[in-house]
Amino acid sequence: MRSRLLLGTVVPIVVAALAGCSATASDSDGEVFVDGPLSPAAAKEPGAVAVVVDTDLAPDDLAAIALLVRHPRVNVVGITVPETGMVTCAGLGVLADLFEAMETPAPPVACGRTPRGPDGLPLPPQWTSMSTVYSGLDRDDEPGGLTPVRRPAADFLAKLARRHEGLHVVALGPLTEVAALLRRHPGAYERLATITSMAGNVAADPQGEGIAEWNAAADPVPFAEVVAGPVPLTILPDDPVPDGAPAGLAGPVVGGLGRDPQFTTPAYWDLATAGSFVEPDVATTRTGTWEVDTTDDRGRLRRTGDGTVRVVTELDTDALDEVYRSVFR
Repeated sequence: MRSRLLLGTVVPIVVAALAGCSATASDSDGEVFVDGPLSPAAAKEPGAVAVVVDTDLAPDDLAAIALLVRHPRVNVVGITVPETGMVTCAGLGVLADLFEAMETPAPPVACGRTPRGPDGLPLPPQWTSMSTVYSGLDRDDEPGGLTPVRRPAADFLAKLARRHEGLHVVALGPLTEVAALLRRHPGAYERLATITSMAGNVAADPQGEGIAEWNAAADPVPFAEVVAGPVPLTILPDDPVPDGAPAGLAGPVVGGLGRDPQFTTPAYWDLATAGSFVEPDVATTRTGTWEVDTTDDRGRLRRTGDGTVRVVTELDTDALDEVYRSVFR
């Protein structure tokens, strides 16, 4: 949940039950989806790429995690949770609920221990509490056996980068731990294949006073460090993501994820990030070197010259909906 609803066309809210429900819903084109349990995920393809999801566990993050876990060309080998995001490891129970709902074993999870920098701003506490209480998932206050690994998140990332050739990071929250990997394990950082980050703002309205975009504003210096770093980076900023929930999620996703009427979320910005990672052709990008405002309009991006950092300028939301339908069928 950020400051506005994002991605796709506005559709009626549909609560998709895990089982025992025969109601139907249709998207804006009239295609009918049957509420009920998800079909089994497609088998992993032989060339599935290794991915770590860096996430603050908000409901929109959970939907993106579900997409990546179920996608046949992605092998999620780990999840890291910074303590600077919306939901910290104190909310690991909601992640356990997600994997229980998907009937899928959770990958190893590591908790961030890197504190917020002095220029960072904590997200509103009510967003944290509402994210865990009103996710739409069947809640179990116990962590469900989901025990984090002992290594701090940055060290865990370094271990995975050394173990998996061509490891990709899909970052859905503040880049605190990704930047900590850069500072503490530069050799392991340079082994990463790509980083895809949902953060920043080029020319859209700010999301608050001194806040161009919340994921960046929560810890802006790490965002700037990753933008200037040596690993190929794609940024999905606020600008190209239209309002509304995607039509491709009108059918069952995972339980009632994000469809609790008491909390209008998720914005599905993270789903756009995950969708554009698995299908890069849905995004139009502009490459360059980019400067990040870390103090006055935190997360504001300004292009300063030629370079290799890709910033998404346009999204094909119809194509993204097809990605969602193919995974959440």
